Amino acid sequence: MTVMLPPELVDETIDHLWDDPVSLKACSLTCRSWVPSSRLHLFRTVRLRNGTECTRFETLVTNTPAIARCVRQLTLSAEYRGVDGQGQPVHDDEWIDTAAELARKLERVTTLGLSRVRWYALQPETQRAFKGLFKNVKTLFLFEVRFDTSKDVLDFLSAFPVLASLYFHGVSWHNDLLGHATLDDLKKLTGKAEHGRMQLSYLFLDSRSSPTLVTEWLLNHPTEQRLRTIQLCWRELESMKSVGDLLHASGASLERLQVEFPSGVPEGVVLEDQLSLAQNTGLRSLHFGGLSVRVDTARTFLARRLFPWVLGMLSQLRSTRLEEITFELEITTVHDLDRLDWERMDAILSRLEFLGIEVTFYVACAKTTATTDKDIKSLIRERLTGFSEKGTLRVSCI
Repeated sequence: MTVMLPPELVDETIDHLWDDPVSLKACSLTCRSWVPSSRLHLFRTVRLRNGTECTRFETLVTNTPAIARCVRQLTLSAEYRGVDGQGQPVHDDEWIDTAAELARKLERVTTLGLSRVRWYALQPETQRAFKGLFKNVKTLFLFEVRFDTSKDVLDFLSAFPVLASLYFHGVSWHNDLLGHATLDDLKKLTGKAEHGRMQLSYLFLDSRSSPTLVTEWLLNHPTEQRLRTIQLCWRELESMKSVGDLLHASGASLERLQVEFPSGVPEGVVLEDQLSLAQNTGLRSLHFGGLSVRVDTARTFLARRLFPWVLGMLSQLRSTRLEEITFELEITTVHDLDRLDWERMDAILSRLEFLGIEVTFYVACAKTTATTDKDIKSLIRERLTGFSEKGTLRVSCI
């Protein structure tokens, strides 16, 4: 006797196996009626790394057009063929030009990833094909993508009308034809873009790119951006004010903030409160990364204390929704911790609005002894006794 399972039960079972391709393939071979649900998960995420994989997948889509409608996440990840005589990476991304026809068929892609791609080297037909794909993309990952000019970067970003999440890592360009994109240039570019619906909620900018360029583009965008998550690694000291402007523009919408300043923070930024969090009243999580004693020591501050900008940002917090604050410290010896203004930090963290939050310290110490971990934990707990009575303090030596 053949047992017929209810379609709802079959779908629920297959959905449960969404991240198990072996089982999904087995399901698709078990019953013809199981194929659509299995295929939806099998081809939801597609990653192509070379010409062979690209040709194989394009053939599959040509023979079975329904597969194209399943693809939601597409990543084109080229690799390097070693380095040249000057130590520069040798690109292997020519095969991406063969993906132009494939891109035209993938109309339901909402997440796009480009890795180690020279956008400027692609054929115009390939660029046009991919720009047709951009109209539905909500999440964009760019890793070591190269452009010809900074204007090309902005033209590229402006081609995503419904973009919600942007991951911008190691993006570079040969020429800066905009000088450093002036305000008028940015307004002209955003004015021509399909900007009506773009509303970023997540932004990741690393120091290997030019975070200033993207930040100014967002600040001058016709659509007001209300970011909920910002992860920022910033080296461009001369344009630090743009960070403060971005925080101010995000306002109460900002819930999670992670900042890292590998080159430190100029004293003028501290004195002028350019990194204020006063407007971010909905903040839930705050993360200070890369707090290096070596970098901060190289800067001369009137207070002679380490990381005064951190305390400045903490003192301006007005969020009643805060749940956690994290500090990543890089020290040489345990004695480096004595140079932080623990008294002021304890006073700030003991305020009523910080009641019940969790504060975590991750401490990396270059010179260690048998008691280093114990000494670090004891020192921090002794210096933050006021907060310890009102919240949860965690210290981890890494």
